[in-house]
Amino acid sequence: MKRWMAFSVLSFFIIAMLSYGIFYYHEEQVEKAKVPIKGEITVYTDLPNNLTTLLADKYLEERNVKVTILPLTEEQMTQRVSSSLADTSGDIVLTSEDNLVLGAQKDKFSPVVNERIDEVLDTLKDINGYWVGLWYDPVVFVQHDSFYNEMGRYITTWNSLQKPGDWRVVMTDFVASQNAANLLYNMVEYKGEPEALSYLLALKPHIMQHAKFLSTPIRLTALGESDIGIGNLSDAQQYVRHSYPVKIIYPGDGTSYYVTGAAVQKNSKHKNESIEFITWLLSADTAKYMKDNNFAYIFTNPEVVEPLDSLGRSLVLWPINGGYTLEGKQLLLNHWVSQVRFRREQ
Repeated sequence: MKRWMAFSVLSFFIIAMLSYGIFYYHEEQVEKAKVPIKGEITVYTDLPNNLTTLLADKYLEERNVKVTILPLTEEQMTQRVSSSLADTSGDIVLTSEDNLVLGAQKDKFSPVVNERIDEVLDTLKDINGYWVGLWYDPVVFVQHDSFYNEMGRYITTWNSLQKPGDWRVVMTDFVASQNAANLLYNMVEYKGEPEALSYLLALKPHIMQHAKFLSTPIRLTALGESDIGIGNLSDAQQYVRHSYPVKIIYPGDGTSYYVTGAAVQKNSKHKNESIEFITWLLSADTAKYMKDNNFAYIFTNPEVVEPLDSLGRSLVLWPINGGYTLEGKQLLLNHWVSQVRFRREQ
């Protein structure tokens, strides 16, 4: 009898605690709903929806400002920032450096300068304040440990990567992925088109696969099906975090990178609120929140420590300006397809 009494008391206590928790949560949500929204801004972006939703929800939670996300494709965004006939509504654009450069050239943005933006390196923002880079994703080499322990430690530059040898490389097809194609555009800007295409042709004997997805080269290397994967640092760090046997190598002779940034629309009706949101995106706390949610980019805020590679080296970036048009990108892709990817052997 005593055993049943004790069980009944314990059950009652658990039910009471659960009931209290549910009641408290309900009351908390009711109180939150009573707090009026302090403001609202509209953001046009071609970034992944899972990232923009994460940031919008966090900003609403912290600042009580609603961020309405209007998603676009990269092509739609490029048209929006480069065409004089495009819609100019909204407050902020979150997009690539290419689109931001085009928008600034077309006088689409309002200049924005404050202390936080001023701290960002000049190479990662518009010198006149029309846009600012928030984070960037460099192209790196990922080597499987077994390959690194043999000869991989000697392949740490773009120059050594294309030397004669029997290592297997996987990279993403430039035509299949717009982000991957950024390597082609940046290499052409840095080396010049003839030298860049010549380099990629020399690398071709090592290429065992042109993948369709951006993360595939990293995944195949992590699984030991390739010696070297050429991909983005953000993807590589995911595999390191999950203890896969890989090394991340920053090319010693510099590398390509993909900048994501923000600008305030010239016709924005909420300029102050827009500047506050961009400043929040640049904060170290926001960078930590993104990292904690598996968005492992390099952040332009100098307070955020830049990660070293597996050799303890810092990143070297090519001195590039971006701003490639849709027409220019397509022309370079066509040249790569005809002169490298499907070139007939002489």
